Amino acid sequence: MPYEEDSVVAEWMNRLRDLNVKTKKMFGCYCLYCDGQAIGWIHDSVLSLREVGLTYLPKEIKRPCPEDKIQELVIPLDYVDAEWLSKAVQDTADNRKRGK
Repeated sequence: MPYEEDSVVAEWMNRLRDLNVKTKKMFGCYCLYCDGQAIGWIHDSVLSLREVGLTYLPKEIKRPCPEDKIQELVIPLDYVDAEWLSKAVQDTADNRKRGK
C-alpha cells in the first residue's frame, strides 16, 4: 500500500505546527500523534481523527455510529485551514490522555 504524498502530509502538519505533533509511517498511512497520543491517521488526503465526542465540529464532518467498528471522524483536506482544526487535534489528545 503506497504512503500518502509528502506534500499532503506537509500541508496538514504545517497547519498543526503550533502543536506538539508528529507522524509515523504505519500500515500504508501516517499515524498522527499529539502530545504522545495516537489520535488519527493521514491517508487519501484526509485526516481521520479519533472520535472523542467533540461537540463544536461542523455538521459536515460525519460522526460514526456507536456500532461502527471504526470510531473516527473523516476530515477532508478542504478543512486544513479551518479555525477549529488545531483545537480539535489538541482536544482529541487531551481526551485520550484522560481515557475518554
